[in-house]
Amino acid sequence: MPVEIDPVKSAQKRSDYDGFYPLGNLKRLSDAIVSDQGEVSVLLRCAYDEQGLPVMLISAEADVEVTCQRCAEAMPIKLALSATFTPKTARLEEDLVPSEYGLVEVNEYGQIDLRALIEDELLLAIPLVPKHNVEECAIKQQDMSWGQLDPAASEKPANPFDVLKSLKNSK
Repeated sequence: MPVEIDPVKSAQKRSDYDGFYPLGNLKRLSDAIVSDQGEVSVLLRCAYDEQGLPVMLISAEADVEVTCQRCAEAMPIKLALSATFTPKTARLEEDLVPSEYGLVEVNEYGQIDLRALIEDELLLAIPLVPKHNVEECAIKQQDMSWGQLDPAASEKPANPFDVLKSLKNSK
């Protein structure tokens, strides 16, 4: 897969790309997962839509392992991306862009960093708090304690300086 792409020229040529990025080449994504072994498979179709906008239809998926936030062990998940992007150019009227399209910035050469775009979208696909299902997790339901808070322990003094006064008066 190319690292950078000119979306307008690729749409004119109706280019299709089918390839992969090694997870080791996606540094930010590698930092968020347990192991950078494996790859992200990508399918990219460039074309023009009915309005004449150059679009990139991107599908990507990767099988990765993240850390379960309950038991701190590795947990396999499948990251998937299916989105349509259009480049943000000077001639583009943003009001006419369909809401389901993502706008992507082009650099001074009219290209986008395709690898960074896919990495950003896959990072957003990682669950905020990844956890195993309770049945699969190393920490079982009976090991979790929910307890009750003591109402007296949660009461705070009305004035935070009252504590200081009590310390001063005790001397």
